[in-house]
Amino acid sequence: MTGRMRRLLGSVCLTVTAAAPEQVLNRLVREGVFFWDLQRPDPFTCRFSVRRRDRQRAEELAERSFGTVVEARETGLPLLVPKLLRRKFLICALGLVAVMMTVLPGFVWCIHVEGNDKVPAEKILQELEKLGVGFGTRGGDIVSQDLKNQMLNIIPELEWLTVNRSGGLATVVVRERLTADEPIDRREICNLVSAEDCLITQMEVLSGHALCEPGDVVQKGQVLVSAYQELEISTQVTRALGEIYGNTWHDQDAVTPAEAVCKGEVTGEQRRYAVEIGKKRINFYGDSGIWGTGCDKIVVNHPLTLPGGYTLPIGWIEEIAVERETETATVPPAEAADILRTGAAGALKQSMIAGQILEDRTAVRREGAVYRLTGDYACHEMVARPVPAIQWESEGTT
Repeated sequence: MTGRMRRLLGSVCLTVTAAAPEQVLNRLVREGVFFWDLQRPDPFTCRFSVRRRDRQRAEELAERSFGTVVEARETGLPLLVPKLLRRKFLICALGLVAVMMTVLPGFVWCIHVEGNDKVPAEKILQELEKLGVGFGTRGGDIVSQDLKNQMLNIIPELEWLTVNRSGGLATVVVRERLTADEPIDRREICNLVSAEDCLITQMEVLSGHALCEPGDVVQKGQVLVSAYQELEISTQVTRALGEIYGNTWHDQDAVTPAEAVCKGEVTGEQRRYAVEIGKKRINFYGDSGIWGTGCDKIVVNHPLTLPGGYTLPIGWIEEIAVERETETATVPPAEAADILRTGAAGALKQSMIAGQILEDRTAVRREGAVYRLTGDYACHEMVARPVPAIQWESEGTT
């Protein structure tokens, strides 16, 4: 009999004293009483364990061998059951745990998205919620094939989707569609024109007839590469393609307020709490929940997180409102200059397809309630832009 079965069926540890303990042990063997864990604390004492049902018989055999049972200690599950039955709250808790372990795995309590890169996980979860897959959804209601077909129609950026469920955890595995650049329609007749007044520095013409070369100075709107190329006996019409870089010069003018409203000292703090269970929110405050305009609002979410980092849509929310005084302060000239220079350079870079700022000469001065920046920027950028050739022919430019 294994140790687990002994603990399950129960056992009794007997301590027997006799003039000859060996006679007690021999009689037990002859009568077929199984015992184990034999110990000899002294020459007149032996200690051993027997099955719970063999206790009375073992005590009788010990007395027949002129021995005395001085101690009998019971162990095992049968001894614990009566004690557990007296604890009704513990029994109810164990019953509730058993029901939860049986029922809860049949529902979805946590959803995890894998494989997404460009499509936000929040968008995928929101669309799944609209289709009936979310917190508390019964697992048998999820049909992966139907769900995939609907989700691919709703989110065209997805190429494949499936839902793997393990107990209360549903893992949404997606594969995003590879998007290639829109192909250029070579049947459209286009010229390449200059987007700025510039000095041409580099030309890479893939198709079309180049009308300028590096070192030429061109004006804004001037044709750089024509879609029409004269051959010996015919004219070839195509779409002009290529990259043309040149040195350009830009004037920038920007302003920023000289005074700003700043946060002052803290005058007070308020805290409010709420509990969120799925889409249900229980507020533990009675007002409308709208803070004053002079408050800094901080929202701290404390979701219930399972081992492994899976977050359940259950938790409590803490809202902190910090009341501050406001004051008007003058922006330091150095700080205003940094703001203006950073903003002007950023706006200029955004207007370029490709390129960089080579040199800048800027000046910042105070003009009443604002700081003003004026500057000249020397840039190296891609200046070629495609324009339909028919338009240029109608205007007589080509």
